[in-house]
Amino acid sequence: MSLSAEPSNEVKQAYTKARKLFQSGNLQEAERVIRKVIELSPEFASGRRLCADILIGRQQFSAARSQLQQALALYSDNFPRRRPILLHMASSYLREGDIAGAIAVLQSAEFENAESLDTSTLSQLGYLLTVCECHQRALSVFELAMSKQPDEPMLLFNCAAANRAMGNLERAETLYNQVIALKPDDWEAYKNRSDLRKQTADRNHISELCVLAESEGLPEVAEVQLNFALAKEFEDLGDFKASFAALQKGAQSRRKNIDYQVDRDVSVMAEIEDVFDQDFLSGKEVPEDQGRDIIFVLGMPRTGSTLLDRILCASGEVTSAGEPDTFARLLLQSASESGRYNKGGNIILNAGDHLDITGVGRAYVDQMRARAELAGVKRIIDKNPMNFLYLGWIARALPAAKIVHLDRNPMDTCYAIYKTLFKSAYPFSYDQKELAAYYCSYRQLMAHWQKVFSQRVIDVRYEDLVGDLPSESRALYKACGVPWSDRVLETYFAQDGGTATASAAQVRQPVYRSSVNKWQQLREQLKPLQSVLAEAGIPFE
Repeated sequence: MSLSAEPSNEVKQAYTKARKLFQSGNLQEAERVIRKVIELSPEFASGRRLCADILIGRQQFSAARSQLQQALALYSDNFPRRRPILLHMASSYLREGDIAGAIAVLQSAEFENAESLDTSTLSQLGYLLTVCECHQRALSVFELAMSKQPDEPMLLFNCAAANRAMGNLERAETLYNQVIALKPDDWEAYKNRSDLRKQTADRNHISELCVLAESEGLPEVAEVQLNFALAKEFEDLGDFKASFAALQKGAQSRRKNIDYQVDRDVSVMAEIEDVFDQDFLSGKEVPEDQGRDIIFVLGMPRTGSTLLDRILCASGEVTSAGEPDTFARLLLQSASESGRYNKGGNIILNAGDHLDITGVGRAYVDQMRARAELAGVKRIIDKNPMNFLYLGWIARALPAAKIVHLDRNPMDTCYAIYKTLFKSAYPFSYDQKELAAYYCSYRQLMAHWQKVFSQRVIDVRYEDLVGDLPSESRALYKACGVPWSDRVLETYFAQDGGTATASAAQVRQPVYRSSVNKWQQLREQLKPLQSVLAEAGIPFE
C-alpha cells in the first residue's frame, strides 16, 4: 500500500495495531483503532483501505466503499495509485454479491489501456473479471499478462482456464502442459487438462497419470486430482471398471477432508416443506410484475442447465448471469435484519412473515437488471441449481419471474455428480449413500414446490431436451415468453459467451445423447445409490 501523506510514528504504530487486530478477527476493536488513525491522518490512504477491509468484515459494505472513495480522492489524477483502490472497490462489491457493481468498477477508465498495466494488476483484474463471468475480457487480460511474464505458472494456469471458458480448448491444453512442465505438483492442472476433450486410444495421459498416482507420499490433494483425472480418461476410452476404481479412490480421498453431515441438509429441506405452505408469505403486497424479465433455471447440478442456458441465450434476447448466489444472500440479509434469529435454528425460516420479501425481490431485480443492461438486453437467466431450496421465496418475491426446473434420470444425475470434482460446492457428492439421501430430499422438496406453486414451475426433462431439441426448445421459449427464431438451433453451441462450469468443453458441441443411461455401464458399482433410491420409491430404470 502507498501513502498519500506521510503519517507520524504514532499513526504508524496505531495502524500496525489495527492491522493485527483485524488479522486476529477482533473487528470491533480494530475499527475503533483505525478510526483514530483516520482522524489523526485523514490523507493516509492505507489507513482508509484497512478501514474498508474491517468494515467489509463487519458486513458494512456501503461504509467500506465510502472509505475507498475517499482514498481514491487522494489520487484524483494518478492512475497507477488509483488502480489498486479500484480493484479493492470491485472486490467489496463481489463480497456483497453485487456483480453488476463490480463490473462497473472494472470498466473504469483506469483499466482501458491494459498494455500499460503491470502483471500483478493484470492478474488481479483478470481474476475479478472471471468471478464476474466476463470471460472474454478476462481472457484478453490473462493473455496480455502472460505475454509479459510467460514463465509464471499461476498466470499460465489462469490463462488456460480463461481459454477453456471461451472454448479455446487446444490452446488451453497447450497452456496446461506448460504449467505442468514448470510446476509438476500443480495437481489441478492435470485434472483440468483431462477435462478439455474426449481422450482417445492414441492421444491420452493415462500412463503419465498412473505413474504419478502410484507415487509414494502423495499429498491428499494429488490423490484427489489425479484419480479424478484418471476416471475421466478411462471412461473416455470405454474402460468403465478402471474408471470407477479411480473415481472411488479420488472421491474417498476428497470426502475425508470435508466436515459435512448430510442429515443436516435433509433436516433443513424437511423443515422448509413443513413450514412453507400455501399461506406462507402470501399476504405480502408484492407488485405483480416484479421479476418479469428474470428466468430461473434450477434443480440438481449436472442435469444440463448450461445447455439450457445457452439455448435460451442463443436468441440474442437473453443474457446469462451464470450461477450467482445473489437471491440467497439477499434473503439471508433480510432474515438477519428481521431480529427473529434463534441460535441453532434456520435463520430464514425463523424470520417467517417478518421477512421483507418485497424488498428482497426489489433488490434482486435491481442487481439483475443492472447486469442485463451491461449486456444490452432486458432478460436475464439465473441458473444457480441450488435456488431450488429457495423456490418458495423466489415465487413470492418475484411473481412475474419464470421458474424452470430441469429434471434428469435420477441415476444419471447422481452418477454425473459423483464423478465431478467440485471446487467447494456440493459436499454431499463424494459418498454414494450421502448423495442418494440428498437427492431423495431434493425430490421430495421439489414435489412440494410443484404442489404449492403448480402454475409457476416449468418442468423440462433433460432426456426430452436432447431427444427432440427443436420441439423442446420451442416449447421452452414459449413458456418463458421469449420470441423464437429457428437460428437458435444453429447457434446455441457456437456462442461467443464463456462459461466456467464443469460443462465448459461439452457445451461447445451440438447436443448429443451419449450421456443418457450412461450409469448402466456401472450397475454393480453404483448399487449403494440404487438401493437408497429404490427404498425411497424413486424409479430410475
